[in-house]
Amino acid sequence: MGGILSGPKAPPAMPAPEPLPDPAIAEEKARVDAMDRRRRGRAGTITTTERGLLSTNGNAPQKKSLLGE
Repeated sequence: MGGILSGPKAPPAMPAPEPLPDPAIAEEKARVDAMDRRRRGRAGTITTTERGLLSTNGNAPQKKSLLGE
């Protein structure tokens, strides 16, 4: 008789919960990121050389580089 009407199927098992992040690891990552930012400093954000911009626009006028030019 069990072939005509079968019982309800069991729901799928719940996946295992993700482990909580370790606060020490997150703190270490934040500390390393802050050190990297400080190491780069302001000089890392400026894209110039001692003679000016690294890449110049083709439409920009050429500047004199020496006194008297």
